[in-house]
Amino acid sequence: MRILGINGSPHKSGNTFKLISEIFRGVRENNHQCEVVHLVDLHLDYCNWCGECWEATPGVCPIDDGFMEHLRQIFEADILIVATPSSTRSVTGYMKNWLDRFCNSQLVWEVNKEGQVTKSSRVPEGKQSIIIVQGCTDKLQETIEPINVVMDVLEIPVIERLVVAKVGLTEDDSVDKKPEVMQRALQIGRSLS
Repeated sequence: MRILGINGSPHKSGNTFKLISEIFRGVRENNHQCEVVHLVDLHLDYCNWCGECWEATPGVCPIDDGFMEHLRQIFEADILIVATPSSTRSVTGYMKNWLDRFCNSQLVWEVNKEGQVTKSSRVPEGKQSIIIVQGCTDKLQETIEPINVVMDVLEIPVIERLVVAKVGLTEDDSVDKKPEVMQRALQIGRSLS
């Protein structure tokens, strides 16, 4: 099994990465492959809604910024860990951009002769996801919702959600100083078989 962590934090070793890493620790006990992508390193351009990925080159984004190579990583993974800190009660800009690029390039809209609109996903069947959201507030539902929507639209079942509230304001309240949180992340990793 291959697990791909998508880290939407601008801090490559921050709380979000610590949670991904703890899940990976549990996953490796089952000898599965793990890889993390830090979105801050990808330097993805913004989706410009050109429509090329829908019509001219279905599923292929024409923006030459490395997204298509990253998409191959996504397709090769069995499980995606989509993780972000809360930023003004939403996902970070890095994560929002990734969600836009991923969803827009892999969603297929079709209109039949009767004008009915249907949608389907280009994402290979069988892929699953885990969502991690953490932040210094206890109002994280708005942060998790954009990820929920994209996973639903692209027909990628969410098998676990790890929402960690009230962390990250100081060094004293980092996730690795919360044993119950780290144990939950480890258990999620161990449960992946």
